[in-house]
Amino acid sequence: MAVLNPIKSALTAAGQWRWLQPLLNLPWLRAVLRRLPLLRLLVPDGWDRRHPYDAQHGTDTSGTVPLDQLAVSTAALEGAHLYGGSQPSIIRTLLRSLPGLESGAFRFIDLGCGKGRPLFVAAEFPFAEVIGVELSPVLARVAERNAERMRAANPALAPVTVVEGDATAYPFPSGPFVLFLYNPFGEALIAKVLAQVEAALKAEPRTIYVVYYNPVFGHCFDASPLLSRRFARTLPYAADELGYGPDQADPIVIWQPGDGRPLPGTEARIVITTPEMRSELVPA
Repeated sequence: MAVLNPIKSALTAAGQWRWLQPLLNLPWLRAVLRRLPLLRLLVPDGWDRRHPYDAQHGTDTSGTVPLDQLAVSTAALEGAHLYGGSQPSIIRTLLRSLPGLESGAFRFIDLGCGKGRPLFVAAEFPFAEVIGVELSPVLARVAERNAERMRAANPALAPVTVVEGDATAYPFPSGPFVLFLYNPFGEALIAKVLAQVEAALKAEPRTIYVVYYNPVFGHCFDASPLLSRRFARTLPYAADELGYGPDQADPIVIWQPGDGRPLPGTEARIVITTPEMRSELVPA
């Protein structure tokens, strides 16, 4: 087994080589390689494939990172979820749906930002600042390196800051902001985030959009008398993103300040299809 480990590592690395990607993306070749015990490492599926976003920008936002590799204490990991990247096309679609961003007054805050892909997509929009909060020092360093690369390549992007720390205790800044969550925590920690959002709304009148990508515990926000749904849809991956995530489309729900009643057309039920990990929207 020890002899095989270097071979497995070499094959996994080779599967990420940019010049090999056009060949390895051929459907017939992928089908053949996936039937061979070792060579299947050349053609990983879903999150483990090098995402086209990374191929385009030279960043490292692909792959999954198990909890035991996050360099965080066992107690701190209670309720945390593994890292996996969201789809850029979906993030762009949902951000375009939000009124007021063109003012330049909003901040974008990603709690549990991982390697930071949503941060860099959000930085394409006129945010005053883009902030990622990440508990794991391993993932925070990767996100910082990605931010440096993106900043050097495109100084016109909105400024990106990566904060290492407990995302559920992050003090929200004054003014309007978009809060982004890609199923980062279990229910108890989502409830803590909701309490922070409600406290922020009570502290000053402002617009806060809560964007929950794969809203496994969206019922927490639905129960708030201070928030109303404004968006609930399942968005398809772009054609070049198919095969680089857990599905072909992902559910998104967005809340804004309101009286607790959903806006017309946003009444879909959130159904958990895989405990803790996956949800879908079904007609109410």
